[in-house]
Amino acid sequence: MLENWMAELQARVEGEVTRATDLLAEVSEDFGHIVTKTPQFIVRPRSTRDVAETVRFAVERGLSVSTRATGHSESGQSLSDGGILLDIRTLNAELRIEPAEGWFEASAGVLWRDVLEALKPHRLIPPVLTNNLNTTVGGTCSTAGLGVASFRYGTQADQCLAVEVVTGTGDIVWCTPEENAELFYHVLCGVGQFGIITRLRHRLRSCRPMARTYYLLYDDLGRLMDDLVALMSADRVDYIESWASPAPQGFRTVQGRRQPFAVWLYPLHVTVEFDPERPPDDADYLAGLHFYRHVHTEDQSVYDFALRVEPLFALWRQIGYWTNAHPWMEIILPWATARTYVEAVLRDLPPVFLGGGHILIWPSRGRISKMSMFRVPDSDWVLGFGILPGIPRPALPEALDLIRRLSGLALQMGATHYLSGWVPYDKDQWRRHFGDAWPRVCALKRKYDPHGVLNPGWIPYDR
Repeated sequence: MLENWMAELQARVEGEVTRATDLLAEVSEDFGHIVTKTPQFIVRPRSTRDVAETVRFAVERGLSVSTRATGHSESGQSLSDGGILLDIRTLNAELRIEPAEGWFEASAGVLWRDVLEALKPHRLIPPVLTNNLNTTVGGTCSTAGLGVASFRYGTQADQCLAVEVVTGTGDIVWCTPEENAELFYHVLCGVGQFGIITRLRHRLRSCRPMARTYYLLYDDLGRLMDDLVALMSADRVDYIESWASPAPQGFRTVQGRRQPFAVWLYPLHVTVEFDPERPPDDADYLAGLHFYRHVHTEDQSVYDFALRVEPLFALWRQIGYWTNAHPWMEIILPWATARTYVEAVLRDLPPVFLGGGHILIWPSRGRISKMSMFRVPDSDWVLGFGILPGIPRPALPEALDLIRRLSGLALQMGATHYLSGWVPYDKDQWRRHFGDAWPRVCALKRKYDPHGVLNPGWIPYDR
């Protein structure tokens, strides 16, 4: 029967229908390397029509359809358990730049790295770029897409001017904030639950050619957070990036056990774009900040700045971190409870828990995004906090237990999860995540995916 299904679907699509062993192995895990699910077969579409035909076929045969591109999720969001896996990476034929109009249009499988390269001659840039540019435009906008300029512009999804969507019935719908707005505002940040983004039109902005980064170091989280609010309020800098770094102090006794511990420092990178003939006034930009030390200042092109994390990714691949398990917890805290939570977590977090990973700190305005599916606390300012370990798989059970406990504490303090990471929600926690929007989210799932074929099994809707 499986061979018949594949042959029947192959006759309906231009792209490839395959069960190639190497591809099945690749798409049975995501970047998290925590969840394993194997599809019946893979479809590598060449057009939106291929995607629509695949969804219609799945409805006819009672199969599910899961959407995957580069697979940078950690909870199995992009995996298929016995259904059809749509490999969106092959949906990458279109990339059109319209400099005068201030937008680009691209197939969902186009990589952000390729978008950036195409923009260089025009001195344009997307308002928000994620750290990892080897991800697809459709994938990040389906999740939200956060970056070091999000405090100014919101998510990558907020920059979308239009999206082409295949719904759970196989209909192809062009959506804008004015046309089919309901679907527009729910497929963006909707993690593939209401439809599959196949093409999008995305806003661009002009940029200055150079970027200067001030490498600052803090030894007090409270002072860092005060300065973050000052920087965001003044709206003078272009990018803000921070994290927590352990200074190991040896071992101490915790509940009768010797455990490594650390004092935590907080690097902050503040970046401004500039024209070479008018370099920034360093003293002016640093005035009023309360850093412990000004470590370094770095100038580079704005496009090289966008690729600044690539050397770290290369190192991760060399040392094996990339293939480790990644139980990443990415939460967004209200400002009022953020310091208490972060300091409490770091006080008892063994630095060896991270493996080769790190602790991310991401500040933003709390109401900058207009995307209804991107859930953040109701707060003027919010603080993203990511525990991003890379650990051997035998260490996963203990790590996941710790992440569940830290996640539960975060929810008690008013946090939400960013949905690309490891999200250990039960149904009540999903209800709490969406809050008053939960009944509407369930209703829209029934409306746009009435057969429940799109990425099932992760969010337990009221059907």
